[in-house]
Amino acid sequence: MSRGIGAHANLLSQDILTVVFEYGGYNLNEEKYKNEQQLYDGRIYIKRDCFVEPEIHEKIKRMPSGRKRKIEKRIPKDVEYVEMLESGGIVIKNCGNCWDKTDDENQVDFMAFHLLFQIFREYQEIGEIPKSISYNV
Repeated sequence: MSRGIGAHANLLSQDILTVVFEYGGYNLNEEKYKNEQQLYDGRIYIKRDCFVEPEIHEKIKRMPSGRKRKIEKRIPKDVEYVEMLESGGIVIKNCGNCWDKTDDENQVDFMAFHLLFQIFREYQEIGEIPKSISYNV
């Protein structure tokens, strides 16, 4: 069963130093956070050096035909995006539909954390920065 909350982010721009995503969240349980207009007024700024490369395991596997083939497997690493947020590698401007924030001085939207996890995970799995990402619960 769905909890009725989530967020979506689109790649806005990227250059050799920074990647910028626009994002918007929704909460179907509260009328003022439904985001029926699908506004993406929040921003996530990520420095390029924050993107961690996965471990790559290679092995040679014998195929049913008898031929040998090189197999590559990408093993995602954990990314310490909370530390990057504190050090300034990641900057988050909360969206207008932010209903739950952290208790520290930055007051960061929790949905942005979920999106960061999805962005870094997909980057490590496919090897490129995703054009759009979503988190729905």
